[in-house]
Amino acid sequence: MSALLFLATISQITHPVALIPNSYQVAIQNITAPITDTLLSKSPQQILEQGIQIYQSEKFTEAVKLFQNAAGSFQAQGDHLNQALALNYLALANQQVGQLPQAQKAIAESLALLKIARQKDSREYLSILAQALNTQGQVQLASGHSQEALTSWEQATAIYSKMGDDAGKIGSQLNQTQALQALGLYRRAKITLIQVNQILQKQPVSPLKATGLLNLGNTLRLVGDLSQEDITVKDIDKLGSVQVLEQSLSIAEQVYPQLIPEIHLSLGNTAQALSLGKSPEEKSRRITQALDYYQKAAVTKSPLTRVQAQLNQMRLLMDEQKWQQVQSLWPEIQQQLNAAPASRKTIYARINFAQSLTCFKQLTEPSRMGINANCPKNELVADASLSHVKSLDGANVEWKAIAQIIAVAVDQAKTLKDMRAEAYALGTLGNLYEQTHQWSEAQQLTQQALKLAEGIGAADIAYRWHWQLGRILKAQDNPQRNEQGAIASYTKAVNILKLLRSDLVAINREVQFSFQEGVEPVYRELVSLLLQNSPYQDNSEASQQNLKTARDVIESLQLAELDNFFRKACLDAKPVQIDEIDRTAAVIYPIILSDRLEVIVSLPNKLKNQKQNLLLRPKPIPVSQTEVEKTIQELRATLVTRSTRDFLPVSQKVYNWLIKDIEPQLQAYKVQNLVFVLDGTLRSVPMAALYDGKQYLIQKGYNIALTPGLHLLPNRSLTRQKPRTIAAGITEALGTFEGLPSVKNEINTIQQEVPTRVLLDSQFTKIALEKAIKSFPAPVVHLATHGQFASNAEDTYILTWKNSDEKDPALSSDRVNVNELSSLLQSRETSQKNAIELLVLSACQTASGDKRAGLGIAGFALRSGARSTLATLWSVDDQATAKIMGEFYKQFANTKESKAEALKRAQLLLLTDPEYKHPYYWAPYVLVGNWL
Repeated sequence: MSALLFLATISQITHPVALIPNSYQVAIQNITAPITDTLLSKSPQQILEQGIQIYQSEKFTEAVKLFQNAAGSFQAQGDHLNQALALNYLALANQQVGQLPQAQKAIAESLALLKIARQKDSREYLSILAQALNTQGQVQLASGHSQEALTSWEQATAIYSKMGDDAGKIGSQLNQTQALQALGLYRRAKITLIQVNQILQKQPVSPLKATGLLNLGNTLRLVGDLSQEDITVKDIDKLGSVQVLEQSLSIAEQVYPQLIPEIHLSLGNTAQALSLGKSPEEKSRRITQALDYYQKAAVTKSPLTRVQAQLNQMRLLMDEQKWQQVQSLWPEIQQQLNAAPASRKTIYARINFAQSLTCFKQLTEPSRMGINANCPKNELVADASLSHVKSLDGANVEWKAIAQIIAVAVDQAKTLKDMRAEAYALGTLGNLYEQTHQWSEAQQLTQQALKLAEGIGAADIAYRWHWQLGRILKAQDNPQRNEQGAIASYTKAVNILKLLRSDLVAINREVQFSFQEGVEPVYRELVSLLLQNSPYQDNSEASQQNLKTARDVIESLQLAELDNFFRKACLDAKPVQIDEIDRTAAVIYPIILSDRLEVIVSLPNKLKNQKQNLLLRPKPIPVSQTEVEKTIQELRATLVTRSTRDFLPVSQKVYNWLIKDIEPQLQAYKVQNLVFVLDGTLRSVPMAALYDGKQYLIQKGYNIALTPGLHLLPNRSLTRQKPRTIAAGITEALGTFEGLPSVKNEINTIQQEVPTRVLLDSQFTKIALEKAIKSFPAPVVHLATHGQFASNAEDTYILTWKNSDEKDPALSSDRVNVNELSSLLQSRETSQKNAIELLVLSACQTASGDKRAGLGIAGFALRSGARSTLATLWSVDDQATAKIMGEFYKQFANTKESKAEALKRAQLLLLTDPEYKHPYYWAPYVLVGNWL
């Protein structure tokens, strides 16, 4: 056996090479031949070695010639094993220069030779076979054949395991995760990556370690684990994308500098993800950070990494309205894309570029634009300050030029036989025709894209094209307008989204878009269509079916919003019909649509043998989404201003929207409990404070509760013998949070009513709370501490004391976010006997300026595992809180009334107190979940 073959086969994966550098595909290859001679030798072994040297210096075209020469020479000698090795390297080099058909041919020949080679039981044979399977997987993935790539890498992993080659096994496992992600199996990819990196953490720095961490960092971003704020956490399975990528960068700077641009690109993507939903200051900081990383990533020899960094930079600059900088970038991007060889990543880059140009075009021709889910919400278009965009040189980029960019992507996908990329490109071209209202062409291209996507099972692409087809079919100026066809297409899109729940948050990572732009509108537009086909106050069977379908779609949207909130599908409670729990409850669904406000009401059955609740739809309110949101924001602002009663006319306006038209039916059906499934900004205001002109809704005899829908946990009846309670609270100021001196009185009052275990101030740590929950089986957990509800899980938290030994409050605050709290309560959730019946959060507030912050309350309620959650919409006077909580526990512990009834009585007690009659004091308490 030649020395070259020996060295090439035993030095497995000591120098991983990013073969197609990008943010989600870092393929590992075993190229570590020794450098011995810079002169070309006629010996085939030396030719192969020289080719590897040239390849490592990234002179891929020269390397192709050398590998071809070496393969021919080995063939002449009848050395099949080394010929297979040379063809393996030839396939890699062909792939690097974009010659995928040649790469496919070379690796197929390599594997065919290995089938007829002797020495099949030798270590050398097995090592070369594993390398060839690794290469085959890389070529397959680049060609868009993800399932085949996964199979190849699983075979390579099995061979490395048989050989006892840990490095080879890890490398091929890392490759598997790229195929898993391409198939949409992000959770599985994350589990594999964590397992691999736990092994790598014990090893010294190496290129393989840097690459493994890069892959894990990217996957964590895709599944929403962006950052670990606790700097004391070191375990790899608990870190966020930022921390893992920073580890990768540190190692790459030492041993693998060619990976650094790739890591900078990934850090930029994570910084951009971290900017979403943040305060203006934090958003600006994160965007500046992202732009800086993209600029660093663009300084690279890899054209694909450079163009991807510039595309991401261009999209961010558009969001920031830096139009001159946007315009200066696109000619360079165009030039690089024209020069780039065909590959899936090139195709996606072309589509990304075309979509960015389309978004820019929308700024100059907003009046004729259709929907483009890949653009930021069209609030930008209405900004008069953008009129100067039209005057920019080159701002009048032609539709034909954008179409040509996508058409080339379609041709490249066909050449590569990459059906996924072709489906994606064809649908994008269809969207372009939708923008210009060329409906026939738009429909034809969209249907072609759908056929391809469904044929290969690409559900994450198919849902978008079903949605697009629905928009085309419902367009008012489409001569072939077909409303029923549109409803059918929208329904298919929604059904796919339901099936995609577990990986919805990472859908279409090639062109990132937010949930609010790419998912939520599908549900709302379907509801709008369904209700247009359902006359209001119509009890016919057809109308009832339409209303039921619309209600079910809204409930699915609620679940999808919460999945997006948690960045994972973690809510799997089985749906329960409310009639099975409470025959005196009406469920009210306000639905905010772009052009109107709709309300659906589910009334209780009067007869036990009735199969289905009667659904009622009062006359829609002709107000835009913008007007609804403005009104709700005004109501919220006036409710928290104690010095005035300016809230009354606004509160009456909302009362008229939601309650006035349905009140006769509520009375006729003897409704006792009003259960609201609130939508959007409505979650930020208390329904109890709605005003009819004479009294508040809570004064009209109704018990009031909120629920995210019919996905309720089953109720466990409490024995009313003084339900035991864990009461924890903070009285002292922590950091920037003011002290809550009345918390002590609040807890003392609770102690007087129910058996209580108390954790106060320095006793109230995460560890102490967990121990108390495990050791003291109390059905009620009461947390009287500062906290915040926001539109994302990372910013939804409560405060605890960090360390019981730390006596300085300024140094002792610790944030427990909603996912951490879920972990603390998790052992209780799994046991029905000891389930937490009620979680009380008595001093929290919704994040200011965050119009979706109400999701945080529902998030806490559902993720905690508690049957019911009592929370506050804003931070309340702590003396008022002590009083209302005392009365609530008195009612809850000493009567047979429901939780909702106990809360109503406590609120009415405060309302009748002249000192606390303003809604600021009594209204913010909301009961979420099961109200009985």
